[in-house]
Amino acid sequence: MNEHITIENILKRKHFKSAEVVAGRKGIDRLVKWVHVFEVIEVRENLKGGELVLSTGFGWKEDDQLLLQLLEQLIARNVAGICIELGSFIDYISEDVLDYADTHDFPIVVFHEEVSFVEITQDIHADLINQQYEFITNLEDYSQRLNKRLLSIDNYFEILKNLQQYVNCQLVYIAKDHTVVTLPTLREKERELALAELRNPQVETKRVLKQAVQVFDREFATIYLLSNQREFGEFESLLLDRTATALAQYLLRELYTEEKRKAKETEWLTGWLQGEHGEEEIRDRLAVYKLNTTVIGGLVLTVKLNMVDRQRSNPDVTYLNMLTHNIFDQNGYYVFPVEKRHQITYILLNRKGEEDWKKRVKRGVERLQKISLLNDASISSFQIAGGKYVRSLHKLHESFQTAQETLTLQNKLSAHQHKFFYDDLHMYRLISLVHQHSNLNGLVEEYLEPIIRYDEKHNTNLLETLRVYLACNGSKKETASKVFVVRQTLYHRLEKLEKLLGSDFMECEKRQVIEFALLAYEYQRAVQ
Repeated sequence: MNEHITIENILKRKHFKSAEVVAGRKGIDRLVKWVHVFEVIEVRENLKGGELVLSTGFGWKEDDQLLLQLLEQLIARNVAGICIELGSFIDYISEDVLDYADTHDFPIVVFHEEVSFVEITQDIHADLINQQYEFITNLEDYSQRLNKRLLSIDNYFEILKNLQQYVNCQLVYIAKDHTVVTLPTLREKERELALAELRNPQVETKRVLKQAVQVFDREFATIYLLSNQREFGEFESLLLDRTATALAQYLLRELYTEEKRKAKETEWLTGWLQGEHGEEEIRDRLAVYKLNTTVIGGLVLTVKLNMVDRQRSNPDVTYLNMLTHNIFDQNGYYVFPVEKRHQITYILLNRKGEEDWKKRVKRGVERLQKISLLNDASISSFQIAGGKYVRSLHKLHESFQTAQETLTLQNKLSAHQHKFFYDDLHMYRLISLVHQHSNLNGLVEEYLEPIIRYDEKHNTNLLETLRVYLACNGSKKETASKVFVVRQTLYHRLEKLEKLLGSDFMECEKRQVIEFALLAYEYQRAVQ
């Protein structure tokens, strides 16, 4: 591809024989994207950046302050430079203006003879348009070659090599796992210098380009282009962008293939969830993935998809599995998915400390809830439930069973009682068990029926007062604050509770039964 059009190149053209750079000489390597004849002093939105401005000085004439104001605007808009014809409206440019332009390396070119702005514009625009056509053609050619390579390559190195050879400059690839690739290969000392330069926030951006490689909003790597010989333009930026996209597609393909391979292991994983494998067999299996020594326990997380059309076959959850793997990997867990109809069970193996295992899982669950795939129009709702944490991997079936029980309880509890984890259900686990084998009605009626009837008859809320009073461990001040009544009103309610429940209702054993009855009552109302 032809070299970029800069002010320095333009000065060599025939129309610039009488031209002289009077200020901002250090900026003559600036790229020119367009030529603009400009005679006003208010820039506003007329200039977008990269223009070479042609002017006779009509807008400011001999007023240096107006010219300074114009230069400030041109510099702020990243204009390439300005060419001024002397003789028509102005005869000279003041030292203040020249000094200001020098300070900002902003080129000021003067014509000492009359020139045709029309011919200058036509001449440069013709080359710019031809360059743009070549630019698009080359970019399309590069993209097609890259796409063809994507069909056959088995290593991302080939994609990077293709870009480096095309732009002929130094390429540095830094992956999130700290893998570093340099093309051409740099010696260790040169490599360290290049990496130090990239880490420097003051690095000159015109001679360094970078582009992140992202898959599903997760950054896998960054590609850098470096050059000491030339500035990079839009063409190199687009080449880099196309390369990063191709690399993301390659990584996506690799990730997808990996997820498909994992899906074939479902049978063995299902056996694990059913308690069919011993600790040694499980450890041997994990050793294949080099996970044996790093796993210190785990749990089961179940996602149940409630479909709008219940007859619909299983949705394709391959990408959901990839996203889930991504989320929990960042939170310190190895992830193994097991699919069964509209339910996906994730085995989460902890590779970090146990003290914050729940906090990390909860963080992952909160991110999982926001995934657009779970908000698909074909999915009416979804549930996420976590089983109990187990240290022995052969007991993972216990976590699976408790995750299933948590799903069942979630369906029976109201929104304010909702819990993600089996560990947080506490008394509801016991109530559920009792409910399966006996009738809770008798217990609720014996201890709470007098209060329930009194509330219905007198339109009061003694039951809620009782619940709060017990939760506050008998603190009258705290209870009055939480039920929003004055202390005297609370005393009156407590007297009424003593009459209905007996004066001994706060004694240890009776209080425990009343608290259990309150939870059972809430559970019954949720189930009905």
